[in-house]
Amino acid sequence: MANLIKEMTEAEVIPNFSFGDVCQELGISTGYGHRTFKKVYGITPLHYIEEEKYQKAKVLLGAPSLSVEEVAFRMGSSSTSNFSKQFRKWSGVTPSNYQHQILKKREVRTLKESGYFE
Repeated sequence: MANLIKEMTEAEVIPNFSFGDVCQELGISTGYGHRTFKKVYGITPLHYIEEEKYQKAKVLLGAPSLSVEEVAFRMGSSSTSNFSKQFRKWSGVTPSNYQHQILKKREVRTLKESGYFE
């Protein structure tokens, strides 16, 4: 189950799917899949899916060539607004603020020609 979820979230554009779709593909009931997943991984399938999507969103937002709109599209979100709300729920900051923070951290500056980097 986790491998199938990971495979779906690692696609270039994440398809719109639910845990029920995963269970259907595996030929098991949603209730059985939910109980089994929680017993094996210690978290709910929805929490796992959300965490996988959040990790991918962070990576995509770290790419300077991608806009927030492009990241929202690749995440399979219905709109940039929905993606922004979800990302803020995950991280506490908006996607554009997160992207700005990440890109700012990548800048290399010297400290008074001492040879050390900040």
